[in-house]
Amino acid sequence: MTVGDWVRQATEQLQGAGISTAKLEAQLLAAHALDRDRSWIAAHEDDLLFNEEQLSSCLLHRLSRFPLAYITGWREFYGRDFSVEPSVLIPRQETETLILAALEVLPHGAHVLDLGTGSGCVAITLKLERPDLDIVACDISDEAIAIAERNADRLGADIDFIWSDGFGTFEDELFDAVITNPPYVEADAELEPEVSEWEPARALFAGPDGLDFYRKLAAEAHLQLTTDGWLLTELGDGQASAVESMFNGSRKRLWTDLGGITRVLGVRFG
Repeated sequence: MTVGDWVRQATEQLQGAGISTAKLEAQLLAAHALDRDRSWIAAHEDDLLFNEEQLSSCLLHRLSRFPLAYITGWREFYGRDFSVEPSVLIPRQETETLILAALEVLPHGAHVLDLGTGSGCVAITLKLERPDLDIVACDISDEAIAIAERNADRLGADIDFIWSDGFGTFEDELFDAVITNPPYVEADAELEPEVSEWEPARALFAGPDGLDFYRKLAAEAHLQLTTDGWLLTELGDGQASAVESMFNGSRKRLWTDLGGITRVLGVRFG
């Protein structure tokens, strides 16, 4: 069997499993298993296959709807590769809107808290794009902190990663900005199996209406911010109006993602 034969057969099986990007994923699985990049796979379709056992293992994992990013061990975010494991949420393109908003409004030298850092993709990206920022990142998961620290070390970002249940560890500390991509999925939402069965529930679900974490932010975030400091939070699709209403009396600004969805809310309490 050649590399091309395997990709074609894998594509058919992935399509049968309901995976819409089957050919792309077959190529990426082959690239991962053969320790090559995707362009090599496309250019060497006539080469005889090797490492078939690893190829079969990767394909079986994906056919079970185990996320591709957890198989390959990485996901691109804002042009950089971040290591991911099932203990952290897989970075998504819409979260890049949070980066764009932060880069636009954060003052030079701002003291920033990334609340619920996960893989560290937001904190690390901000630090690499704006080295002047003083960034602290926290998470309630020890496993997530370990992954974020590895990503920061590999990418060369100087960030303090700290365990914290919400703002608990920072009771007496003020920040110029709190940035967060919080859990915002309704408890009974219908999700793809890759998400519902494998990604960490604590990073996804926020009560029956998906708004529990925003209520916590509305009650507590102003206590952690300097005068005129920013709260920047990602929003779920269709949640903007409900979340905005929690911050009555505050100055607010919204950002949309590339799909035209209102994706980030900025709040200033001062």
